[in-house]
Amino acid sequence: MVVHLISLLTQTLALIILSLPSIINTSQLDFDTLVFKRCDSLAPNIFQKTTPNYSNNSLFLRAQALSSFLRKLESESSWSKFFKTLVGNEEHAVSGWFQCREDYPSGICHKCVGALREISSRLCGNATSARIHLRGCHLIYKFERIDTPGAQINNHHNYKLFESPEHGLIHKICEGATAETLAGFEEMRAEALIAAETGVVDGHGFYEDSYKLLHVVAQCDGHVEACACGECISSAAAAAAEECRWSIAGQIYLEGCHVSYTYHPHELPDDSYHEEGSKVNTGKSLAIVVGGVAALVFVAIFFMFLKSLRKKGD
Repeated sequence: MVVHLISLLTQTLALIILSLPSIINTSQLDFDTLVFKRCDSLAPNIFQKTTPNYSNNSLFLRAQALSSFLRKLESESSWSKFFKTLVGNEEHAVSGWFQCREDYPSGICHKCVGALREISSRLCGNATSARIHLRGCHLIYKFERIDTPGAQINNHHNYKLFESPEHGLIHKICEGATAETLAGFEEMRAEALIAAETGVVDGHGFYEDSYKLLHVVAQCDGHVEACACGECISSAAAAAAEECRWSIAGQIYLEGCHVSYTYHPHELPDDSYHEEGSKVNTGKSLAIVVGGVAALVFVAIFFMFLKSLRKKGD
């Protein structure tokens, strides 16, 4: 009996330990907060009155194509951090992609893309092209006419969707107190972003690390090759120096990549999942919870063992 209970408790403990990381990460990661959106609104809202009987059949077909596109992205996000595709026909095609932060779990990525689908429908339902960035993922799409045979639409690898050689500035966020009185701040930020430029090349398009008192996150779009990725982060570093010169926290979004940095004057952030401007103590929380659960289980086993000894004595 005791052996059976010990085995049952051990299995329960194992299941709890395996599930804890996803539970903790899900509760702590601020993945679905809207950072910014850009919607090119050149048509009536295609998500309103989109039935076959609606007088403008073109809007109905566009709504169908966009809905199929968004469902496809959400489906692919279950096992991929980046996916690019083209959905529709020659007249109503939608091309684009989603991308999640590379260090986020797959479950978080799937939830984030689900949030993107809802937000894009609500905020950019009338857009011919849109770009929506959340904390944990982003979405880019546009409508286009395809002049090639319909069979090629299913082969999205033949299309260079949004792949521009220009790393133009799309969005910036310069926040926090001024760093003008901090000696050596500009040099420290420049060095940290140079490390990120090298890091994205070595890290296959993603970099996260702390340099002195700065925490830096950099990521390139999934279709950007290694060398071009480093060049893009270099451009983002130059933009940060110009646009956010004395900001202790900044986010720079370019065509092809984005980079963020946060100044931590008193301590370095833990080596865990990070959010811009804050720390997420995932490792410590996980250790505390697992340790507590394990202690309770072993105490229960100990008392059952004592109870078994008493029965044998009787």
